Amino acid sequence: MLAEERRFRIREILSGQRTITASDLCAALGVTAATVRRDLAALEQDGVLVRSHGGAVSRMSSTNFQPSYETLSHSHSGEKHAIAVAAEHLVLDGETVFLEGSTTVYELACGLNQRNRLTVVTNSPTIVCQLQRSSGVTVLCTGGDLQKDTFYFSGEWAQRALSEIRLDKAILGVSAIDLSYGISTANHAEAQIKKMIMRAAKTRIALADHSKFGTQSFAYVGPVADIDVLVTDSGTDPKYIKGLREAGVEVVVAELQETRKTPHKRTHANKTG
Repeated sequence: MLAEERRFRIREILSGQRTITASDLCAALGVTAATVRRDLAALEQDGVLVRSHGGAVSRMSSTNFQPSYETLSHSHSGEKHAIAVAAEHLVLDGETVFLEGSTTVYELACGLNQRNRLTVVTNSPTIVCQLQRSSGVTVLCTGGDLQKDTFYFSGEWAQRALSEIRLDKAILGVSAIDLSYGISTANHAEAQIKKMIMRAAKTRIALADHSKFGTQSFAYVGPVADIDVLVTDSGTDPKYIKGLREAGVEVVVAELQETRKTPHKRTHANKTG
């Protein structure tokens, strides 16, 4: 596990429980105490936490923690790949689909280059770059205000574009999902875009790895029943899968060994890994 990914995991843990011991971090990350000490020192310097005797205390708000796109692209990469492979079967040639700007949805986009008569609408510059050379995929971009840390178009221009289209399917990433509270995200502008995407689509598909469940973020998007299909990985607690199905959501569980038959080649506009 890269240092960047370890520190992202520490942030995730602290956003949920506020305090953590060094011994628990060693067990959770599978690293030595010396490595944990270095990670905690780096995060303390960034203002994320305060080190205490034997551990650390969070200085973050648990509801508005928003990691960078680059950090997210390295987090739970195996789970995201498996989810993307499973979700590919839900996208049919000839459809018009919205691919939202998230790292898991980007992973799905990487598997769509060989499709025919597929129209993709997106608010993600990285997805535009990924699909730019695909002869069978027509790509439309919403434009808008670019959130530079997450490579996500939002704002008035993006909302205006979304208000004028109808889609067969919308495929969205999920930052936080709680059975009783619903779907939420750390950013209000992103929440508004998600709401509009879901209103524009006949079928709404969400992609979420196991770490997103049982969490709440700052900006409310909607109840879980707003989702038609949710694709997750086999590490998700069965109680969440059961609850979603009881709410009328179709749940697809991707096994971690799922891989594409032909490896895709990634195309980035920047070094976002």
